[in-house]
Amino acid sequence: MDATELSSEEMEKFVIRFKDLPNRVSPVRLVDMALPEFERKRYPVVGRSTEQSWPDKRVGEVEAFNLNFVSCNPKCGIAVHAHDSDEAFVILTGRWLISFGESNVTDIEVEPYDVVSVPPNVMHGLTNLSNSESFLLAAQGAHRGAAIKWSPRLVERVRALGLDAASVEHPGQTVS
Repeated sequence: MDATELSSEEMEKFVIRFKDLPNRVSPVRLVDMALPEFERKRYPVVGRSTEQSWPDKRVGEVEAFNLNFVSCNPKCGIAVHAHDSDEAFVILTGRWLISFGESNVTDIEVEPYDVVSVPPNVMHGLTNLSNSESFLLAAQGAHRGAAIKWSPRLVERVRALGLDAASVEHPGQTVS
């Protein structure tokens, strides 16, 4: 196999700079984001080409995995859900509560540089415990990410708002 040589200009097409994230917010609104406590910003940085419309970057071409920065305000987070594949979170700023399970919930507090690996089919959710906006990095196998199986309680809450919410959502779908 011959190695490919890239110039610094070509290599820059594969770089997402943290300072540029405000310009790269995903337009996709997941089911849980219909509720105020799950309002957040998602920044697909590697993979998930369906959420990226950045002609200047080639990071959506990665097939094996995807990475997303997630930020949210205090007391907000990601609703309880599961995937049929592993998911990992790296805490970048703030303190977070990760909850495992739905009826018999186990909570664990995590802080910067802690890594949480969630096994397949385990219900989990996260809440920002900090007093300011905080960031984490989420990693999943597969280019588009695994289908999201939402908590039935969450689905009912979203439906009560008059929205069409499915119990399983594929990344890139939006709530109508």
